[in-house]
Amino acid sequence: MTNDEKIKKIQSALDSKSPRLEIYYNLLEDMGDTVYNYTDYVEQNVDKEIRRLYDADYHMCCCILTLILREDYFINGKFERRYREGKVTAVLERMLLTLKSDDEECLKRGKKMKISRLQEVDIRKLWKHEQYDFSAWLAEEENIELLNEKLGLTLVDINTEAYVGAYRCDIVAVDETTGTKVIIENQLENSNHDHLGKIITYASGLDAKVIVWIVKEARDEHRSAIEWLNNNTVQDINFFLIELHAYQIGNSDYAPMFQIVEQPNDFIKEQKGKKSTDTMNKSQSERLEFWNLFNEHVINRGKPFPIRKAGTAHWYDVSIGTSEAKISIALVNKDSYIGVALYIYNNKSLFDKLYEERNDIQKELKCELEWLRLDNKKASSIFCRINGLDFDDHSNYDQLIEEAIDKVIAMRDVFKNRLK
Repeated sequence: MTNDEKIKKIQSALDSKSPRLEIYYNLLEDMGDTVYNYTDYVEQNVDKEIRRLYDADYHMCCCILTLILREDYFINGKFERRYREGKVTAVLERMLLTLKSDDEECLKRGKKMKISRLQEVDIRKLWKHEQYDFSAWLAEEENIELLNEKLGLTLVDINTEAYVGAYRCDIVAVDETTGTKVIIENQLENSNHDHLGKIITYASGLDAKVIVWIVKEARDEHRSAIEWLNNNTVQDINFFLIELHAYQIGNSDYAPMFQIVEQPNDFIKEQKGKKSTDTMNKSQSERLEFWNLFNEHVINRGKPFPIRKAGTAHWYDVSIGTSEAKISIALVNKDSYIGVALYIYNNKSLFDKLYEERNDIQKELKCELEWLRLDNKKASSIFCRINGLDFDDHSNYDQLIEEAIDKVIAMRDVFKNRLK
C-alpha cells in the first residue's frame, strides 16, 4: 500500500471520531502495519511509551498503536479510555505527519549518521536439524522464555519425547498458570500440508488446547487455514502460526526472533462462545472491574509478574516457576476479604514439608498464614487474608490491590526456592 493510500485510511479513521477498537485494529491490518512483535520495540506501559511519540517514526507509531490495542485484551474497556484521553488520536496524527514528511530530508539526516544494516540470515546456520538442534535449543529454560513472551504463557514440564502413534511431537509442555497442555511443532522450512496435518493429529492425540506451529515461512494457504481453525473451533482451542527469523548486524552474534503471523482472535471466540441471552450479574461485573484495576496497578509497577486477561471469575492465578503449585488471588466478597494463597495441586508431602518450616515462612512473610491440608481433596492451600473487600465501596480498592500485589511478590520469593 502506498503512503498516499495509508494517509487516506488514517484520515478516515480520524474523521470517524469513534472509540470503537475494531476500526483501529482493522486499520493496521488493512495497511499491513500491525506489529506482532511490538514487545521487541516498546515496553508494555502505554503511559511511558506515549511520551516517545513526539519524535517517533512511522514504525514506532505502529508499535505504540498495537500496544494500545493489545492493552484492551488485558484490561477490558481500556482502549475506549485511551481514546477519550486523546492518545489514539495523537498516535494517528503523528503517523500522518511522518508519512507526509519530505523523503529527501529524511535521507539527508540519515547520511549524517553511521548506520549498519540489519541482515537476515538463514536459520539453518543456527540450527541444522529441527529435532536434535532447534527443538533441543528451544526446550532450554532461557530460550522457551522467548516464546513465552510472544504467547503470553508460562511453559513448564517441557517434554521432547511425546509420541502419537508412530510419530513424535517436537515439544509438549504445560502452561503453568492454567494447566493447559501445549504442543509445539517445529519446521525449519516453509509451511506445508504434511505439518498442518501433523499439528491436528498431535492436538487430538495429546488433547492439547494450545497448538503452536513454528515455520521458516508461512505460505498464504496455511495462514488462511490457521485463521479458519481459530475462527471456527471452540473458545478454548487456540492455534498459533509463528515464523522463525534470525538476524545479524555486521559480525554480531545471531539473534533469533519469533514473529506471530496468525493467532487466536479473542473477540471472535468470545462472541462465539456466548449465548445471546448471556448477561453479567452484579458479582461478575464487580469482579471484572476489580481485575481491570488490578491489571492497571500491575502494569504501573513494571509488571513484577505476568498479567492475565481480566475476567469475571473470582480468582486470578500467578505462576511461580513450577507445575507443582501456583499463587492464586481470590475475591471473597461475602466474607469481605481477599485471599492470597499458595495453591498446591496434588502433593501432600510438599505441603507437609512446608508446614514443618511454617514458623520461618511466616516470619519471612510477616503475616499469619492459614494452612489447609484438605485431606479429603487432592489440592492443598496456604493462604493469608486481606480484610476490607466490599463490592459496594471501592474507596479502598487501590490500597487493597497494592497490598495484594505485595503479598504475591513476597509469596513468590519466599516459596520459589522451597519448591525446587
